[in-house]
Order: sequence, then structure tokens, then C-alpha cells
Amino acid sequence: MKKSTYTKELKVAKTIALKVGRYLRTSQKNNVIVKQPNGKGYLDVTTKVDLESERMCIEAILNSFPEDHILSEETLNEFSPDWKRVWIIDPLDGTTNYVKGFDVYAVSISLVVDGKVVMAVNCLPVHNDIFHTVRGHGVFHNGKKLTCLSPDDTLAQSLVSVGFPHVRTKEVADPAFELYKNLWLASSDLRRSASAVFDGCLLASGITGAYLTPDIKPWDIAAGSLFVEEQGGFTSDFSGQPLNLFRKVNDRFSTSVLFAKNKTILTSLQRLTKKYNQGHL
Repeated sequence: MKKSTYTKELKVAKTIALKVGRYLRTSQKNNVIVKQPNGKGYLDVTTKVDLESERMCIEAILNSFPEDHILSEETLNEFSPDWKRVWIIDPLDGTTNYVKGFDVYAVSISLVVDGKVVMAVNCLPVHNDIFHTVRGHGVFHNGKKLTCLSPDDTLAQSLVSVGFPHVRTKEVADPAFELYKNLWLASSDLRRSASAVFDGCLLASGITGAYLTPDIKPWDIAAGSLFVEEQGGFTSDFSGQPLNLFRKVNDRFSTSVLFAKNKTILTSLQRLTKKYNQGHL
């Protein structure tokens, strides 16, 4: 059976991502925080630009696909496993970077059909870079087929991107940073961009060999998971099980993630995360 190319969906997603990317670039200096975090240890902020860029995405998607569902960070964050088609959007990933003037942030739009990510677009607005993929058709960067650099690296040879837990307390930080220490000792070096969407693009390109985070949301990693798989890489949670993008802990989305550009690196990562997973997830 011929693989679907999701032509219309891809065109809509790329158009939205580039439009929102332009909006982010021109609005950065005038951004305003509209909501501070509440609850012990939670430090995510919401800005006027977050809300407007999300509104732009939702409006454009529903204009083209009025029967589809949308999952987003700020306003449409409820999910039903019964949904056949759901768009997962993060119009501004890396909000803290964006607010502080650190130009590592991204726009991410993906489509899940029958529980699988089938199409994804990531835009890195600062350089007007756009990555896209449709399941079974490979990854493209600015319209050209993307080649993964050095696909046969080991963990010891690899740069590894890491994400930090969303909850910032000593009880969470101590075991997490023990894991990061062991990962640093086992790898070439660690990097933290504070944008999981950006990290997914680095791994799909082969610049990094792995990405790891103990606590993340579906809109941050849905697109990246497809990019990695389409480049011949591997994904799992810390226990070695298939990723569950929609896993919840205490009624909030939270899943652990391992991305690796080959099976050797994935196996090495899983040895490090097994102990952490047993004690803390």
C-alpha cells in the first residue's frame, strides 16, 4: 500500500511555522510575561507572544481541518485517546530563552493519526531554518534531504543534549544531576539548549548522538521523535519501553525520553537510566 504523503497537512504546517517564526522574530523585544508559574518548584512562564503565536496556529489549522483536534501547551491541553487525528503544537518552544534574549527557540507542529506521529515540521526562526518529515519519506532541511552526520558513533564519542526536569526542587534535582554526572562521564560532552525542539533537530542532523530528559511534555518531543526515527535512530523511555507521548503523572503530562541516533548509543543510555527510572519515575 502506498504511503500517505499528507501533502495538504504538510503545506499548512510549513506555512504556519514560517509565519509564526516571522512573528516571533519581530516580537521578541516587545514580549510581555502574562502568567508566572504557580506551585512549588515550577518555573515555566507564559508570555503574550506564547498566547498569540498559539492562537495563530490553532486558527490556521482549524480553518483547513475543522474536524481535527489540537493539543497545545497554553490553551488546548486536554487530550482524549479516542481522537483519530490530533495536531500537537508548540508555537514557542524555549520561552525562557526567548524572554532573556537567548536566540535558541523554535516552532513545532506535528500530526498524530491513530496514535502515531505521521508528519512534523520544526522551524528555527533565528536562521529561518525549517525541518520537515512525513513518516516513511525521510527528513528534509530547507527542502533538501537531510543526511545524518557520523551515524555510527558510540556514546563515548557523542555530544549528548539533556533536558532538565520541569519541577525544580532538591528532591528532584539530586537524582537527576547524579544521572547527568554519569552521562557526562560516559559521553564526549553534554549540551543543554533549553529547547527540546531544537535538540531534536540537532540529533536528526547527527550533530549530537543522543538526547535525554527525565520529564517532558508531548508538544516538546512529538516532532523530534519522528525526526529521529526517520533518520534511522531510536526512541524509548528510561525503562526501555516505547515512548508514550501522553503519559501523565499526577494529572500532568510527564514522560522520560531517550533519543539516540543508533542502537549502540540507545543501549548505553538505557544502562545509565535504568537505575534512575526504578527509583524516580
